Amino acid sequence: MQTDIAELQYQNSRQAARLKDKQEYIEMLEIAFLHMEVEEDLTQEELKMKYVGEFEVTYYTAGPESTGKYPGDPYYGITASGTLATEGQTIAADWDVFKVGTQIYIDGIGYRVVEDKGGAIKGNRLDVYMDSHEAALEAGRHMADVWIVEGEK
Repeated sequence: MQTDIAELQYQNSRQAARLKDKQEYIEMLEIAFLHMEVEEDLTQEELKMKYVGEFEVTYYTAGPESTGKYPGDPYYGITASGTLATEGQTIAADWDVFKVGTQIYIDGIGYRVVEDKGGAIKGNRLDVYMDSHEAALEAGRHMADVWIVEGEK
């Protein structure tokens, strides 16, 4: 029974995240359409996304649990591409699958940028950066549909 409740809570939180992402997408389209009225050079191609499949999604932090680095380490929080890991932006991916800087959309999570890689992140796996270790553990591991954002988001 406890397992069923936990599964229902998880499904409920995923649905809530999907609704939030859909609302953000609608808001993005509204802004884009307003932008199109102001600037004629925004093309329809700039709004396209290409579905690339279902990926296993995990979560990581800058801390020693994920990276082995501690605050004070000169490379603490620095991604493999040299950027500062940022919650709501940074993901780690297999650079043979996604080039550095690729903008992607993860169902239930939102838009992210490939800025990092990890030894265990190979093939259809993504590691989403979070500031909080507790939040990363709570988010767990799951499958999600993924799209590449073609053009500027």
